[in-house]
Amino acid sequence: MDWKTKSSYYEARLTDALNVQRHAVNLANLPQAQVPTRLKDILLEEEEPTRRQLERLKKREFRIAVVGLEKAGKSTFINAWLECDLLPAKAGRCTFTTTQIYSVENESEQSLEVQARTEEEFINLLKELEKIGAKEDLKTIKANEITLQQVRSEPKRVFPFTRLEDIREPLKKYVADEKYAHAVLEARLYTNKLAQAEGIVFYDVPGLDSGLAKHVDEAQAMLSDCDAVILVQRFTSLREKELEIIKFTELGDKNVTVADKLFVFLSRIDSLASPEALKTHIEEASQDWLRRAKLPPERIVSGSAGAYLSLNNLAGEQTKLEIGDASDIKAKLQKLTGITDEETLQTKETGIPVIKDKIFNYINTERVDILTKRCEASINKIMSSSEEIYRIVSKNYPENPEEAKLFEENNQLVLFTEWWDQKWETIKADLQKYYQDSIANESFESSDSKSLAQIEKFRQRYLQIVDVEMKKLREETFKKKDTIFLANAFPVFAQMKANFAWREDLYSDITKLLSSIAHQLAVELKDEALELVEYMTHLLWGSNQVKSRLIQNSEEYFLEKLENSLSVLFLRFARPVAEALIRGPLKSDIRHKIIKSLGVDIEIIDNYYTGEEIAFKVLKKYAKHGSDLLFNPELRQQVLGVKEVATQITEVVTQIVVDVSNELEFPQEKEEAEAVVVEVKHDINALEEYLRYAIFDAAGFESYCIQELKGLIDSFRDKKGTWNGVAINEWRQENSLLFAEIPDNLKSQESNLEVSERLRQLSIALKRNPSLEV
Repeated sequence: MDWKTKSSYYEARLTDALNVQRHAVNLANLPQAQVPTRLKDILLEEEEPTRRQLERLKKREFRIAVVGLEKAGKSTFINAWLECDLLPAKAGRCTFTTTQIYSVENESEQSLEVQARTEEEFINLLKELEKIGAKEDLKTIKANEITLQQVRSEPKRVFPFTRLEDIREPLKKYVADEKYAHAVLEARLYTNKLAQAEGIVFYDVPGLDSGLAKHVDEAQAMLSDCDAVILVQRFTSLREKELEIIKFTELGDKNVTVADKLFVFLSRIDSLASPEALKTHIEEASQDWLRRAKLPPERIVSGSAGAYLSLNNLAGEQTKLEIGDASDIKAKLQKLTGITDEETLQTKETGIPVIKDKIFNYINTERVDILTKRCEASINKIMSSSEEIYRIVSKNYPENPEEAKLFEENNQLVLFTEWWDQKWETIKADLQKYYQDSIANESFESSDSKSLAQIEKFRQRYLQIVDVEMKKLREETFKKKDTIFLANAFPVFAQMKANFAWREDLYSDITKLLSSIAHQLAVELKDEALELVEYMTHLLWGSNQVKSRLIQNSEEYFLEKLENSLSVLFLRFARPVAEALIRGPLKSDIRHKIIKSLGVDIEIIDNYYTGEEIAFKVLKKYAKHGSDLLFNPELRQQVLGVKEVATQITEVVTQIVVDVSNELEFPQEKEEAEAVVVEVKHDINALEEYLRYAIFDAAGFESYCIQELKGLIDSFRDKKGTWNGVAINEWRQENSLLFAEIPDNLKSQESNLEVSERLRQLSIALKRNPSLEV
């Protein structure tokens, strides 16, 4: 297969390979695809050289880089190749920019194109020169501002020609004349003198040791994007910058070796002193190249491009000045080589025809094999890596969109469930901490006075309710007093009858009071429960399912249930106290019978009294003796074993204003009415005392409150299955609070479908290549 056919073949193959590479990298870029980094790195490393090779094939270009150090004779070598002393060559720097030489078939296609720098590119050049301290270059540029500006004013100049000699002056002007060359980016020479093969391009790049980073960058870019390299070497051993040429060549084209594409021209052999020196020079260079790059000796040619120009009457005046007289050169070559045949000296011994033959042979035969080696290596790396990526990803993801969707949904659900199981443990821990800190007050951190537990707040609220309700009871009771007293004052005030009547009305109000307290406690407990439910709702990201699942039916039903339960507990212990203290007057038979009928119920109250007054520690005794047990020292000594009167109760009694009806005419009636008022007031006070310091604990309100709140917590914990469904629903509805917690791979339930879609695209691209079965 010839070069043209092979180029077309590999243009198609590389295009397909890069298409596969693109799809494989797109797939590998998805983190959820879990493609090994090494495979992605292989594809990315192979992309650029493959793309460069493809672009050369599309242009049908075969690029040969002519490189070397400054003054190694690169320009003279190219002049000898073209058989025209065209490119400038002199003692100082004679090439300021890259010259590209293109082979064309027809004479009419020949031209010189000069591309000027843009203003930005020129400014960057100045910055670089300043950075390396190139004072002479900067001085030269400063001195030639006008001409350099003129060059930049016309971005592209084209000079058609028939003979190479016709464009010698403009080429010299824009490539080597410092008045103009600093403003030139590149020069392109199209000639039919370069090679008989189509698409051959020579790159003549300024020396790597010029001091300009631009020249090094140009050399690296050019060596990375070429098919063959001709190194013009002046010295026996490789210099540091010449070693960079090897490095750049290896980095730019890893699929072929340096030895596959490199030719060395040992230049200026006519400067050596003796045949022995020439032999040593060639042997040492060959050994050095074999050791450093495994370059075979047949790839190394020695000679003198200047001698070729001079002996073949092609040298211009400047070249003659540089290399000397032709007769002297001829004599040196004869001495060095031992060859006297003039034609052989003019051709073979100068090395130019020899290396041209080697290059042409390489172009006509070897380059097809090297192209095959280079392209097949790239294709194999891309295809094998892409195929491996396909196999890895296809194990976890289907290609079919419907299957992919179902697979993704199932996979996402599994991943979410795994996350939820861990989250549930955190939720239970958070709920337990909340219970300890806010309800049971078991946490040392929250046991200070600033943060009362819910149960303690419940007790304090109970006492506030008792205070309010007792105040209302007193106001209502004493508001009715005059009416009741007057109703029982005809024809005279009937003390006992009025006492019974007043107490009967008072007991009815107390029954309502107890129901009111139970209702308010139920409201308080409901609020505490709802606060707990609100926290549990917070744990499940504000889902409206939590409350409805924990408090079934309605809040009203929940309140009614609490009220009924609290009423039962409250009346179980509050009613006996009200019966004993309110239903019957002091020392009456009915009070005595009530106390007797209550039995152990009245004694239970005694066990829970936590107040400080000893007279209230035995309810039965207080109900029997009344307020005398508080203020009569002899009675207190006899019944309680203490003489001191109840100081705190006395202070309260002194504040009682006895206000009997002015309608009672006789002093005795007023005294009797006053006695009833005092007795009733003290019994009301006693009732309040028991409500405050005994009934709450006796009724077990604390245990009941904890029981209800713990019941909610237990119900919450027992409903893990319910909350599983709630969590999944909130996830599918993209609850923002939930999304703030879950891992990124669970936030978009459609994201991983992209893996399957890219996998499908890669599969199609692979199947288009007949050499690969998927």
